[in-house]
Amino acid sequence: MNAPPPPLPSRGFQELLPPDQWDDLIRTGPEAVARSGDALLSQGGRSGVVYALRTGRVRVVHTEPDGNEALIAVRGPGDLLGEYAQQDHGEHMASVWALEACEVTRLTTAQFKSFVQRRRCEALLQRYILSKIRQGGRRIWHAANLQTEQRMALLFLEVIGAAPVGAAPTVPMTQAQVAASLGVALSSVTRILAQWKENDVIRTVPAPLHVLDMATLARHANLR
Repeated sequence: MNAPPPPLPSRGFQELLPPDQWDDLIRTGPEAVARSGDALLSQGGRSGVVYALRTGRVRVVHTEPDGNEALIAVRGPGDLLGEYAQQDHGEHMASVWALEACEVTRLTTAQFKSFVQRRRCEALLQRYILSKIRQGGRRIWHAANLQTEQRMALLFLEVIGAAPVGAAPTVPMTQAQVAASLGVALSSVTRILAQWKENDVIRTVPAPLHVLDMATLARHANLR
C-alpha cells in the first residue's frame, strides 16, 4: 500500500499556527465560494467578517478618490482577510477581489475573537499583521526605485508565490489589472509582455497567463 503524500507547506497565518489550530479555525465558521472577479470585502465597509482563505488567490486593492487603484497585496491559501478592521472595529482600508475561484471560511468578529482567545494566539496574530505592514513598505520602495519591467517580474513572482506549492505558475490577471497594480500605462505592460512572449518566458493564450521560464522571470526581477 502506497504511503499518503506529505502535507504541502503552508503559508500566511496558517504557517504560524500548529496544524490542528488552523483546522479548528476553518471549522469555526461556514464555508463560502467566490468566483473570479467577486468582491469579498469592500473598501470603506464595515462587514464584521474575517475570511480564512482556503483555496485560490485574491488581490487587495486601495482605490483613490480619483478612481486610481493601488495594489496592496496578493493573498493566497492560508491568509486572513479583513482581520485589520476587526482590531479596532473600523472600516476596511481596501477591497479584496478574487483573482480566481476561491474557497473561504467566513467568520464573524465574535467567532474570530473567540478563536484567538481560546487558542491563545494573540501574539501570532500580531506577528502576522506586522508582516503584512512590512510587505507594504517594500512595495512602496519598489515603486519608487525600480524600473517597470523589474516591478512587473516581481509582481508575477508574488502572484505565483501566493499559489500552493506545486501549482502551475500562472498569473490570473488581465493586462489592465497588471497596469493598474503597477501604476503604469497599459502600453508599457503590453510592450513588456510582447518581449517576454517572443523570448518564450510566458504564454498568454489560453488564459490565464502561464510562465514558461521561471529562471528568466527571476532574472528580470534581479533575483539571483
